[in-house]
Amino acid sequence: MAENVEYPVSVRLPGYVVRKIDELVRKREFRSRSDFIKFAVTLTLGQLMLEEAREMAKNTPPEAFERESEEAWEKLGAGDFEKDGSEVLKLIENIEKEYKRLMGAKE
Repeated sequence: MAENVEYPVSVRLPGYVVRKIDELVRKREFRSRSDFIKFAVTLTLGQLMLEEAREMAKNTPPEAFERESEEAWEKLGAGDFEKDGSEVLKLIENIEKEYKRLMGAKE
């Protein structure tokens, strides 16, 4: 599960970037500069992780995929996964809630 502790980080940005962020905040696209920066960093990290996974997949031999697939089926058969997927659903809900919070969604 994601860590909920937040750490302050200082960043220097060009003026035109700050003005654009402020414009988005004024339009209520984000609640604050900080929320925009959290969103932008999280989005970028997700894209980098996805690209890394794609590269790993390109370099992974088909036998490895077959082996992992067989292991997953064995775990499923042994009941090592929750049948209703509630753990996954809870994770998706938390991600959606955090996304809305970062976007400054009105509830």
